Amino acid sequence: MSSVCQVLITAISKKEAEQISKTLLKQRLIAGYLIIKGDSGYWWKNKLASKQYYNVQAFCLVNHKTRIIKLVQRLSSDQCPIIAFFKLDGNKDFLDWVKQSSK
Repeated sequence: MSSVCQVLITAISKKEAEQISKTLLKQRLIAGYLIIKGDSGYWWKNKLASKQYYNVQAFCLVNHKTRIIKLVQRLSSDQCPIIAFFKLDGNKDFLDWVKQSSK
């Protein structure tokens, strides 16, 4: 049985976040997504940088990890997008929904 996880993906614009999310959803690599806009501060090339980013939070199966990474890298215009996976546990109905929705 496949494990369920959350994937966090950064995008530099709302349009890009929506394109990535909808592509992953249409290919059934994720069960659903949420896009959140926020301020970001970070080190980049030895300088402090700040920027507004769009974070995509999505729910998927661990066995889709490689396909999700490749697709996001292809669609993202960011030099170093975050594509981070976090194993999830939760109520049975939620976990079953993710498993059935992302095959």
